[in-house]
Amino acid sequence: MEKRAFKKIGFITLIYAIFVFSGGVLGFAMKQSMPSLVMGSLFGLSLLYLSIKILTFHRWGLMTAIVLILLLDAFFSYRFVITQALFPAGAMLLLTTATLIVLMFILKKLGPVAKSRKQV
Repeated sequence: MEKRAFKKIGFITLIYAIFVFSGGVLGFAMKQSMPSLVMGSLFGLSLLYLSIKILTFHRWGLMTAIVLILLLDAFFSYRFVITQALFPAGAMLLLTTATLIVLMFILKKLGPVAKSRKQV
């Protein structure tokens, strides 16, 4: 059961990493924004690496990915409040929040199973 949850979380993180990376490249292509390219690449490649670690069942990869996604959620929330622009800040905020919620539901479902194993 736990391995299946790690696989789901790993694939979700992988897909999200691709969106973050491509969003950085798209920001550079549309607005010539070098910070968008650098940060999109940095976070996208980091999440890609962490998704591989999650798929190979490393708990530290899972925790680090969640921290990075929380940081991105805070950043896109800030950018959306400041710019009030639906694209890119609003779209990335929705995608990041949705990813975070899905990961939390999977982890919540996993929680009781992990606790019951420790007691046995």
